[in-house]
Amino acid sequence: MFASAAVFNGCAAGVSANGPKASAAQQAAIQVTPGSISFGNVLVGQKVSQTFSVANTGNVSVNISKATVSSSQFSISGLTMPLPLAVGQSSSFQVWCDATTAGNLTGTLSLQTDSGVSSAPAALAAAATTTPAAGIQLSSNTISFGNEAVGSNSSQVLIITNNGTATLTITQATEMGAAFSVSGISLPLNVSAGQQATMTAEFQPTAAGAALGSISIVSNAPNSPTAVSLTGTGTTATAALTINPTSLSFGNVTTGTSSATQNVVITNTGNANVTISQITLSGSGYTMAGGSVPVTLAPSQKLTLSVEFSPTAAVSVNGGISIVSNAAGSPATVVVSGTGVAPVQHSATLNWDASTSTVSGYNVYRGTVSGGSYTKLNSSLVAGLNYTDSTVQSGTTYYYVTTAVDSSGDESVYSNQAAAVIPST
Repeated sequence: MFASAAVFNGCAAGVSANGPKASAAQQAAIQVTPGSISFGNVLVGQKVSQTFSVANTGNVSVNISKATVSSSQFSISGLTMPLPLAVGQSSSFQVWCDATTAGNLTGTLSLQTDSGVSSAPAALAAAATTTPAAGIQLSSNTISFGNEAVGSNSSQVLIITNNGTATLTITQATEMGAAFSVSGISLPLNVSAGQQATMTAEFQPTAAGAALGSISIVSNAPNSPTAVSLTGTGTTATAALTINPTSLSFGNVTTGTSSATQNVVITNTGNANVTISQITLSGSGYTMAGGSVPVTLAPSQKLTLSVEFSPTAAVSVNGGISIVSNAAGSPATVVVSGTGVAPVQHSATLNWDASTSTVSGYNVYRGTVSGGSYTKLNSSLVAGLNYTDSTVQSGTTYYYVTTAVDSSGDESVYSNQAAAVIPST
């Protein structure tokens, strides 16, 4: 029988009779995780640790004020008290096994709040030995794959830890159950003390329904063979694609100078892989990106097609996208429509009053900023009193001035400025 070892927050042990009492609406509760743990083989004189956590599982904030272990072979570190925990909050700490005598070591760990609420005791165990021995600890002794479509597969990684004091040698890893397999491990495998190795368990159902299996790991650990139970459910494979949207309307697009782009999203909404073998686009002026095939979509995976319309003629163009796959309802189709429209040619017509002097003609200047600078538009003198500028761009405001030129080539100052706003369409 070992003496109890306790860690306090610096105050006298015990619970005050005048301390706070939980009401029916406010309930304090704490939980230590895991509920039990084995340190495996521990050499006498060696000190090893495992990680625990304490969580506030009640509905009122608590202060952890006391931690108790029932055996002097175990101790706690990393837990500074008082430790406040809000509702739902948790904190990790270390529990150490300090083997001083050979034999099977057992103990319990419990925590207590300053209001007297205690956690359920966590069981501690270790095998103290004077002879180095291998140990084996698995990340889980049960693997559940859940639902998996017939013909597809899923995998999970199993972590193997040598929690002993000598090299762990794994000589066999045998799976049972036709729907299960093991990979990622080369045997025999040596794992040094304190080190880890991994293996992969896979589930590939061949029929609908529940499947049971197991993995048996044979090693030089004292508790060999170590078993892992496997469960999974095969479901009927459903290959389905959802197309969004099922039609694209580009409306009016100016020919030769502009284009419009829209996306189509293809989603695997079934529970099995879908292979798209062909995607074709029809219709003059339409192009598509993102449709490289063949491509396989896993459940919930998406494929985005980018469709562009660049009309070359002022006509309505109907087209479509055809998507061929192994999904139900293949081929899926997307209707595509758009109309090419001829660009509108804008111009600005200028008129001015004749000069009171005798002139040979006029020059016309244009700028895009009010007040200049200006650029001359005409290559030779304008003889009349008007000028049409056909080089304007849609959506731009222009500013115009004119000058008069006499027979000697002398040019007058700029006239008053006139503005022309060119429509955007």
